Amino acid sequence: MGKSGDWGLWMLALFSCLLWACREPDTHIGRSLDLPYGRFRDGDLAFRRGGGLTSRAVLAADAGGVYSHVGLLKREGDEWFVIHAVPGEPVDATDVDRVKCEPVDRFFAADRAVCGAVMRVKADSLLCAGAACHAGRLALERVLFDHDYDLTDTTRLYCTELVDFVYRTQGIDLPEGRISRIQLPGFHGDFLLPSDLFESGKLDLLFEF
Repeated sequence: MGKSGDWGLWMLALFSCLLWACREPDTHIGRSLDLPYGRFRDGDLAFRRGGGLTSRAVLAADAGGVYSHVGLLKREGDEWFVIHAVPGEPVDATDVDRVKCEPVDRFFAADRAVCGAVMRVKADSLLCAGAACHAGRLALERVLFDHDYDLTDTTRLYCTELVDFVYRTQGIDLPEGRISRIQLPGFHGDFLLPSDLFESGKLDLLFEF
C-alpha cells in the first residue's frame, strides 16, 4: 500500500481551494455556541469541519463526508477537553504536530470549526472512559502526528487512527470494517477517514451545530 503522505494532501488541498474559491464568506465567525456540557461523557467523539487547507483536502478525498477531523472528549476537573491528533495547530513556535489536549470550546472555535457534532459511543461508560484515559496518556507522551497516514504503525497517529486505536484497546471496533481506498494522482492507499467513523452503527448523535 503506497502513500505519498502530506504532498498528496496538499495537492488535494490546492484542487479543493480552486473549487471553493467562489464561495460566499463564512458567516460562522463570531458565533456563540451553547455546548451541552452537562450531557457530555468521557469518550464521546467530537467531530468538526474546518475551513483550512487540510480540512479541504480531507473533504476532497472523503466525497461523502461531512466532517474533516475528530477527537475524544475527556473531563479534567470541572472542564471538558478534546484529545486529538492534529497537524498545523502549534501551541507555540517550538511545538510540533502531535496528539494534544485542548478545551472543547477551543476545538469548536469559529476559526477552526464551520460545523461540528458530538457523538456518543454506545458502549459501557467505563470502556469509553478507558479509551479517553488512554488517549490522555498519549497526549502526555506527546505522540507525534502520523504524516505518513500509516494504519499499520501506531507509534505515530492521525486523528481517526487515534480514535480507532484507543477504542480497540477497549475491545470496541468503531469503523466496523469500513476503510476508504483512495486512488488519486500523488495520493493513494487505504485510509481511515472521518466518515468511516461517523457512519458507525455504534454511535448516537448527542449534539450538532
